Amino acid sequence: MSRNIKRIFLQIISMALFSICVNAYAEANKPISIEKDKDEANLKRPAELLYTMEFRDADIKDVLRALGQENNLNIIISEKISGKVTLSFNRVRLMDAIETILKINNLTYRKEGNIMMMVASPFGEGEEGLVTRRIPVDFANAKEISENLKNMLSSKGKITMDQRTNTLIVRDVADNVERIASLVKSLDTRTPQVMIEARIVEARSGFSRELGIQWGADYAGNIVSRSGRVHGNYLLSGGGTKTNSTDTTYTPLTGGIGIGGTGFLVNLPAAVGAGSGGAIGISYLTKSLGLDLQLSAMESTGKGKVLSNPKILTLDNKEAKISSGRDIPIRVLSTVSGVTTTEIKIINASLSLTVTPHITSDDQIVMNVKAEKAEPDWTRQVDNIPTIVKKNAHTDMIIRNGDTIVIGGIFTKEISDAENGVPFLSKIPILGWLFKKQSVLDEQNELLIFITPTIAKEGA
Repeated sequence: MSRNIKRIFLQIISMALFSICVNAYAEANKPISIEKDKDEANLKRPAELLYTMEFRDADIKDVLRALGQENNLNIIISEKISGKVTLSFNRVRLMDAIETILKINNLTYRKEGNIMMMVASPFGEGEEGLVTRRIPVDFANAKEISENLKNMLSSKGKITMDQRTNTLIVRDVADNVERIASLVKSLDTRTPQVMIEARIVEARSGFSRELGIQWGADYAGNIVSRSGRVHGNYLLSGGGTKTNSTDTTYTPLTGGIGIGGTGFLVNLPAAVGAGSGGAIGISYLTKSLGLDLQLSAMESTGKGKVLSNPKILTLDNKEAKISSGRDIPIRVLSTVSGVTTTEIKIINASLSLTVTPHITSDDQIVMNVKAEKAEPDWTRQVDNIPTIVKKNAHTDMIIRNGDTIVIGGIFTKEISDAENGVPFLSKIPILGWLFKKQSVLDEQNELLIFITPTIAKEGA
């Protein structure tokens, strides 16, 4: 009897232990557990009740349906919604829990009456929380600013620029958009302007003198023998050429003929002409002798001063350029496969000033300056094309507002003393002047460039 009682007692204990284990296992693997806060369940409205929830790898549809039933919500869940949810909430409002579950799974909802419809979000993953803001830019360049702001964007952020209105369009999380807008406001300030004034002074002085001579003679006569018989005749004159043996005139090799018609033996004139120098000629003619002599001289003295005063207004850190001059057209001929074509090319000869200023915090101005002057020299030509004389200066400097500084000076001096003449004969004392020409040249040129930068005040 006692043995049966012991056996029955052990069976009862075994069944109790089994029941406890099954319930513990079921509790541990229950996918959804929702409990109301017991202390506040009777004190708050349903929307303000706090819930503690445990989701372990639960189907999202079952979770949403359970939450709706707990709060008596009418819910329709799209058939396109699928997935699992695992999370733990402690004392949260029911709608906060629903919205968080929807957001993390890229879902959304809309309400019509008392029905809540849950569907997939129309935005890409992670884009539902993004906001879009238009940020106008008044003074700066929106494109330049946008390049500096890209590093502030989140992985889903995007920034574009409307060039017509100079406006930035930012799409990102709200905090980032606010930070970007604040930074743009601090950067978008009125850019100061700088008036750049340059004075380019060029002084010239020159002296030149030339002394020249031209003369020619011929002598014709008969040769008489000792017996008095005429044997022939002769002609003594400067060298020349004839096209035909029957020609009665000839072309002197020196390229000149005197007033009396005598070809020059020596043709070394000074550079005289209208408005330059003078000349005097003597001709002596007899039956057998002809003599032409011309003396020419030119002397020139001159002084000149050229002042160029270009001015330009530019923004801080922006390059500005001003130029004035002329374009010289040149005709260029080219032959290809026997066909000749004409092309017009342009040579620029101008005065230009290129400046990039930067205003420092203490109102000093850092400048990159390039000044250039190019002008044609019509006294030196190649195929009727003048050479271009260029003078320029390129430098970086720092200067106080309103001060004037000399950025460069070029001084050139040319002295020449030249003689052109007939070899050997031009070296004979005194008589050598009949066989040579003398030229003296002394020229000086000086170029100075002055720069005065001034910060333009607002309203000035």
